[in-house]
Amino acid sequence: MKKEKKFNSDINLNKSSEACSPCKSECEKINKRLNQRKISEIKSKEVPHILKVFNF
Repeated sequence: MKKEKKFNSDINLNKSSEACSPCKSECEKINKRLNQRKISEIKSKEVPHILKVFNF
């Protein structure tokens, strides 16, 4: 019988040193849309626009 390989879930992607280029640019866009505001200052109507990623 063929031995199955176990999925290694010990890798924590949140600790990687750099993001991939597309993700990094989308995060920068979200930061610009937030414009140094606190979460409480953001209107609920703005949330879909702020969180929209990979807008082609």
